[in-house]
Amino acid sequence: MKLDRMELADCTTPEKLLHALLKQMPDLPIPVPIEDIAAALDIHRIEPLETDGFEGGLVTFADKSSGTILVNRQSPRQRQRFTVGHELGHFLNPWHVPVDGAGFRCTAGDMRKFGASSDDRAARMEAEANRFSAGILMPDTYFRKDLRRLGGPEMEHILELSEKYETSWEASARKYVALHDEPCAVVFSRNGSVLYGVRNEDFPFLDVRKGQPLPKGSVSLTSELGDDTCSGWEEISAHAWLSDARNASSLAEQTFVQRDGYRMTLLYAEVDDAEEAERDLE
Repeated sequence: MKLDRMELADCTTPEKLLHALLKQMPDLPIPVPIEDIAAALDIHRIEPLETDGFEGGLVTFADKSSGTILVNRQSPRQRQRFTVGHELGHFLNPWHVPVDGAGFRCTAGDMRKFGASSDDRAARMEAEANRFSAGILMPDTYFRKDLRRLGGPEMEHILELSEKYETSWEASARKYVALHDEPCAVVFSRNGSVLYGVRNEDFPFLDVRKGQPLPKGSVSLTSELGDDTCSGWEEISAHAWLSDARNASSLAEQTFVQRDGYRMTLLYAEVDDAEEAERDLE
C-alpha cells in the first residue's frame, strides 16, 4: 500500500484528514487494514504495551517523521484496532502535541471521548483522535450503504456490522446511531447503572446521566437473558428514557446482555409530526 503524507499536510481536523486519506484509497477493503495504513504513513512499528492503565501510546519525534504505536496486549482485537486508529490520528494531526512532552499515553477513558470543551486541549486531542479512528475503521460512505441495506434499527444489525468491520460493539453502536436515518439512541450500562448514552439528531433529548439507575420497568433493567443474548423489541413508556415524553408518540427498547454486568440498549422513537416539522424549520 502506498500513501502520500504530503496530501495530508494541511489537514488539522479528523474530517479533513479522513477526506484526504480516503481519497487515496478508493477501493478500501473491509475490514480496513489499519496496520497496513499505519505502516504506509511512516508508523514503523506497532508494539505491545505493558504498562497497566493505558490502552495505547504513541512514540514519535518532534517533526513526526516516523513513529511507533503501542497497544495494550490484553485488549480484544477489535479494541486494539481502534487504538491503532486513535494513535494514528494523533500522529497525523500536526497540532496534536503531547501536553507533557513525553509522548501520548491514552487510557480507556480517553478512548471514549468524542466531544470536549474548546479550552480543554488534552481532551480535544483525544476526542479528535477517536473521531478519526471511528472514521477510518468505519468509513461513512461504506457504513451508510450497509445501514440502508439492513433497514430499520435492530440490535442484531449492530452486532453484524461489528463483525464485518472488526470493530467493538461499543464503537459500532455509536457509529450505527450517528448515521442511521431513523430516530434512535444507544445507552451503555453496567450492573444496573448508566455509563453514558448517545443519540442521533432525530431522536428526542435522552434523559440519562452517568451513575443514574436504569429506568424502572425497562427491558435493560429487568431482562434476565443470558450473556451475549439480545432481547426482542418491547414498547416502553417514553417517560422512562426521555426528558420530555411529548416529543415521541412511542418508544421501543431492545437490550443486549453482555458479560460482567454490561448491557447495551438500543432505543427507537416514533417522533410526533409536530416535532419533526419544528426540526425542519430550524
